[in-house]
Amino acid sequence: MSKFTRLAAVSAAVALAATPALAHPGHLAGAGFVDGVAHPLSGLDHLIAMVTVGVYGATIGGRAVLAVPGAFLGAMLAGGLFALAGGALPLVEPAIYASTVVLALLCVMPMSRNTLIGTAFAAGFGLFHGFAHGAEMPADAAALGYAAGFLASTAGLHAAGVALGLAIHRLVGRPEEEGRTA
Repeated sequence: MSKFTRLAAVSAAVALAATPALAHPGHLAGAGFVDGVAHPLSGLDHLIAMVTVGVYGATIGGRAVLAVPGAFLGAMLAGGLFALAGGALPLVEPAIYASTVVLALLCVMPMSRNTLIGTAFAAGFGLFHGFAHGAEMPADAAALGYAAGFLASTAGLHAAGVALGLAIHRLVGRPEEEGRTA
């Protein structure tokens, strides 16, 4: 079994561990900046998806290291604002669950090594994650502080994912490098 086959199997297992029941476990009472920071850290679906966005950017390399997480963050903000404005978006929780699986699979699929594809997937999933944040925000929340908190926390998880992805690729190489001799 190759290094990347093992990595793909581990990625899929971790992604599948984030069941819908673990999604969005709730918010704290004050719902300001600190609560916004805490929310992405409060569910396995968030942790897996946010770190995987960074790993995926690192897997593509080049401009994608910043573009993939940046697209996610921008779309997440847009989704949150859309929800706060009273918009409707179907299948939010299934899309969030799917993001954990799809993003993990993209990390190990050679045909997904394209910055445009990466930013499109990241933005699409970011929209759903942001919508969930906006829709579930308590009515008495300090919206600006809460949004700043969850954006900052998410960016930190993306950065951790980029660092993890770069470390993985230093240790085992990129999928397209598998089988090459030095």
